[in-house]
Parts: sequence; C-alpha cells; structure tokens
Amino acid sequence: MDQLTTSLTETLRQDGKIWVVVVVIAIVLLGWLTYFLRLGSRVGRLKRRIDELSQN
Repeated sequence: MDQLTTSLTETLRQDGKIWVVVVVIAIVLLGWLTYFLRLGSRVGRLKRRIDELSQN
C-alpha cells in the first residue's frame, strides 16, 4: 500500500498534476469555510431577531 501511494504521488508530481489536486482541495476547504461563516452569520441574525421579538 505504501509503495502504491508513493508511486501515485510520484506520478502526479512528474505530470505536474499534484498542483491540480492541491488546488481542488484548497477550493473545497475555502468553500466549506465560506459556508460555515455565512451560516454563523445567519444564526446570529436569527438570534438577534428572536431576542427582539421576545422583548416586545
């Protein structure tokens, strides 16, 4: 298994495709980060709105 992983890694490096893999992973992680930040913002807005409604 280790030799297969090493062979695959070397093949990707030689072809220059390792950077494609790195970029795709970075884009996915950036997408998750954006999603969770926006989700947190929405939850915060909902909490403020609930607090405002409960005070009235």
